Amino acid sequence: MLYYAHRTDSDDKQEWQLLIDHLRNVRTKAGQFADAFAAKDWGELVGWNHDIGKYSVAFQKRLAGSRIAVDHATAGAKSINEKWLHSLSKIPAYVIAGHHTGLPDYGTPSGDDSCLARRLIKTVEPYHAAFSELEDLPLPTRPPIKPGVHPGLQFSLLTRMLFSCVVDADSLDAEKYDSKSRASLRGHDVSFSLLFDQFNEYMNLHFPKPRSPIEAYRSELLKECLAKADGSRGLHMLTLPTGSGKTLISLGYALKHAAAHGLSRIIFVIPYTSIIEQNAAKFREVVGSQHVLEHHSNVQREQPEAEDYPFLRKKLELAEENWDYPIVVTTNVQFFESLYANKRSRCRKLHNIANSVIVFDEAQMMNGDFYKPSLYALEELTRNYGSTALLCTATQPNISMLFSKPITVKELIDQVPLRFKQFERVKLEKLGVLGLGELSERIQAHEQVLCVVNTRRMAREIYEACRVRSGEDEVFHLSARMCPKHRQKILKAIRVRLDDKLPCRLISTQLIECGVDVDFPVVYRELAGLDSIAQAAGRCNRNGKQAVGITYVFETESGPPKGWFTTTANVTKTIMTRFAEDPLSLTAVNTYFEELYMYQTAGEADRTDRKNILGMLAERAKEMEFPFRTVAEEFQLIDTAAQPVIIPYDEVAEEKLESLLHAPTIGGLLRELQPYIVQLYPEEFEAFRKAGEIVEVRDGVWKLRNFKYWYKEDIGIEPYSIEYHAAEILVF
Repeated sequence: MLYYAHRTDSDDKQEWQLLIDHLRNVRTKAGQFADAFAAKDWGELVGWNHDIGKYSVAFQKRLAGSRIAVDHATAGAKSINEKWLHSLSKIPAYVIAGHHTGLPDYGTPSGDDSCLARRLIKTVEPYHAAFSELEDLPLPTRPPIKPGVHPGLQFSLLTRMLFSCVVDADSLDAEKYDSKSRASLRGHDVSFSLLFDQFNEYMNLHFPKPRSPIEAYRSELLKECLAKADGSRGLHMLTLPTGSGKTLISLGYALKHAAAHGLSRIIFVIPYTSIIEQNAAKFREVVGSQHVLEHHSNVQREQPEAEDYPFLRKKLELAEENWDYPIVVTTNVQFFESLYANKRSRCRKLHNIANSVIVFDEAQMMNGDFYKPSLYALEELTRNYGSTALLCTATQPNISMLFSKPITVKELIDQVPLRFKQFERVKLEKLGVLGLGELSERIQAHEQVLCVVNTRRMAREIYEACRVRSGEDEVFHLSARMCPKHRQKILKAIRVRLDDKLPCRLISTQLIECGVDVDFPVVYRELAGLDSIAQAAGRCNRNGKQAVGITYVFETESGPPKGWFTTTANVTKTIMTRFAEDPLSLTAVNTYFEELYMYQTAGEADRTDRKNILGMLAERAKEMEFPFRTVAEEFQLIDTAAQPVIIPYDEVAEEKLESLLHAPTIGGLLRELQPYIVQLYPEEFEAFRKAGEIVEVRDGVWKLRNFKYWYKEDIGIEPYSIEYHAAEILVF
């Protein structure tokens, strides 16, 4: 009897894929993937055994048309567990049992049917033919990882990595069998040495000779970082002052480092999609659009000039599935949630993170409820998976404080205090509490000024107060109540007015702070975390056009939003009092993070691991009994039920919305509509929906109906109700 893995639409079995061929292919490919982290034998073992349950007569009948469902994944898990009487046998068992439905919790034998403990005692369909057709592979003799800081995290990540190897190999082989045209678009063959040469050509063309002291310092920093790029892999810090050119510096370092060590790819991890779009555009300009993949919710692939656009678009779409691309630009959410995920689709890319340069832009934004498990996973990637992690920020936290054992973190800049002194061009002044009238009067007194506040509501109120006092073309507003396309238009107008020395007063939420290249002579910043204040100050006198710029720190009568904002604001007040002469000094910033960490880790609840992710992974680590599904459900960096609403902002958006009505597939259209989306919180979304002002275009796809009434060119979506308007505290 012949046994098959996959079938075609034809009943002619000569066109079906033989099971032995599929297992050989997946074994080989999974072994190659796992070889990137010295686990080739583990990858081959799980690849060879993942589908042996398909040797059952019941599954072959299912393939031939039977409607009776068959569990073919449990057989391989049971087989390895019974042969290998060791706790390590659970690692391949998790992978094989979950290679379709996701990595399960271990659970207990009396638990639910999905847990591994229950499945390992489950009766499965006989698969005796496997024993005669398949050779037995030797069982690994040791785990392929060096001891580290947290064994539970280490072995659970190893399991996810092997899971990634198998599901990617499985998917690629099925694709190669089913769709050779898709398979032909996979992979890349790029030389990072050649891309680094392109980088040097770009820098020589655009920055041939420094024209100011600031440009000279930027050139020095670039040379210093490039000189370090041949150094060892590991966990590194790049502490650079705002305005020092870290986007290009980090790209140059990553390209040269990847070339020097033969690494597979470069991954840029960035907190906000607005910065991603800006940085990815710069990377494409330097090395070519064919080498850069953006993977985030707002991705929109504009049609390039090149004739091979359909080819490139499809190649990029496929690369999103497994990150098999030279340069990947993604979000903190996508990166870290994938590292703790359990589902096939989210984990498929993980093995391609091994042997990569991972650059974290604005690394201080990783701080929060999942900071510690994020850092522990990052350290493990550098310890056992051949990666280099580069943490880039102007306000570098001392992350070593959060590890239970000593770790090695290397700073790339030799004289950090000197570099900060060279770029020192802003002075902080503390104003205390300001009422709305007094604040708007102060803003009006400046020809060009930026005011950054903590909430959308406050930004709107200050903007409206300033509009009363200024000309219509002189005051601007930015918040996430405006769709990205709208914000891009506003920022373009702002930059023109700044360059032309025209009156320009901008009221914004904190979305302006990270990576947005604007240069105001004066900035006002509502009290917040010291790192946020430093980022706002980075928009002040950015290019050193004046001797010193002033950033005023003020408080509002209502105070910061409760929770994290209040915590960081209170620590900042203490620091600004203690370091009144220079609250942005390196010593002040270090002390700020030390006190913040002490507050977060004090007491029984560790606020840097609020959901006890590391605790769950440590509880039964010796027995290799991990709650994979539970951890994945708990590790959600954005805990919000915000609803996306499409704004018919221009003719392009209207045309795409019209196309949605009849399109057989809508994935591509939704990507193109991402720049027209505003996120609304449930209460306001429901109010709009009940009033008929938000309508469903397709299942689960909503648009704003009465655009001209509800959407304003200066502030975006009007609040639906006074009650919601007063309660709104969204930070962006």
